[in-house]
Amino acid sequence: MEVIDNREQGFIEVWLTNEEQAQYDRGELTRQLLSEVGDKKCRVAFFLSGSEALLPNTERLLLANLRTE
Repeated sequence: MEVIDNREQGFIEVWLTNEEQAQYDRGELTRQLLSEVGDKKCRVAFFLSGSEALLPNTERLLLANLRTE
């Protein structure tokens, strides 16, 4: 798990692998992270590993984006 503190911008990033997604409860993790923030408004953004190959999916995404311009 990688946690990147961007509280000054109003959010905290949390990067989870597939194994970590099964291991951690995201609701509980969100509560823990926000309890450290205090009264300041802040969001928690989760980035989750997928189950498919990254390269073909990235290629499809880029091609789809090029077609919409």
